[in-house]
Amino acid sequence: MRRRSAVTNRLFAAVLLLALSVVTTTTAKAENSICGGTRIPIDTSVLSEPFANLALGGNKGNFLIDTGATQSQVDRHRYGVPEGSKISLSGLPLPLVQGGMFVAADLRSFAAPRGEELGVVGTDLLSLLSIEFHYEQPQPFAALGRKACDRTTLRRAGFIAVGLPGYYEANLSGLKRGMPNVPVISLRIGQVTLPAQVDTGYGDNNPRGVVQVNAALMRTLRATGVVAHSAPGPVVTVDCSGTYNYERWQIEYEELSIVTPGGIVIASYPPPLLEVKTDARCGGISAFAEAFAQIGASWLSRWGKTVFDGLNSAVWIPKGR
Repeated sequence: MRRRSAVTNRLFAAVLLLALSVVTTTTAKAENSICGGTRIPIDTSVLSEPFANLALGGNKGNFLIDTGATQSQVDRHRYGVPEGSKISLSGLPLPLVQGGMFVAADLRSFAAPRGEELGVVGTDLLSLLSIEFHYEQPQPFAALGRKACDRTTLRRAGFIAVGLPGYYEANLSGLKRGMPNVPVISLRIGQVTLPAQVDTGYGDNNPRGVVQVNAALMRTLRATGVVAHSAPGPVVTVDCSGTYNYERWQIEYEELSIVTPGGIVIASYPPPLLEVKTDARCGGISAFAEAFAQIGASWLSRWGKTVFDGLNSAVWIPKGR
């Protein structure tokens, strides 16, 4: 199992010329997309995480499309630059991403399809676009568009808006104070309604989907009488500061539901498996004083199709999935 924690600071400096070129892509309007845009094949074979084969600055390889990372990254070894340095790179122009900055990091410890991870496309770029994830086989794909998705079109396609405002924004001034630019939806366990980040860089390696929670949320659930039993296992979480075997707790009775910002339940699932994230060195929910949860890439596989639209501060999923 691997896990990429959300970086809590987003660098939004003057944008330098940058281009990502897709090795295998359809630049025309995606045939099966909802909002249109450029279609990019993705590989979801590693923990359901979405990887795209991209070329950047003379290198080609696996880029993780990561809604939980607020700063895009490249592997420092492949680019020959020091850890933490900022690097601007150019290549063939792609109409969707024409500028940005990458931070060099050691990505060798993270699993990727057929080789090492070359980089991460984070929300510093993703929130400026609309992006659809289609996990349907035999060829999952992402569709990226410059324009906001039309709400009427999405509703007619059977989608419902579940994103909470103030967490995922193209305009950073709209973010809630102290919050990273990561999409958030509402979950409910028993009588407790809670915010949850949707982090496509968190591979939870569980077909039913793990819900990662912070210590504050675990205390809240216990205080409201939610019954859970310890569910230890050999699962190891990898993040920026090392490997951890976090406590896991299986909820006994209460279902997990997804609710709209207005409080309407649109999907319910069996009692969830919780993982209590306690290491705060990489930021993310473990550093929040507020009760918070996080779900990972396996949930996108469960939903089949998901739309993230930073231009509208919105997350859409199919109703009933």
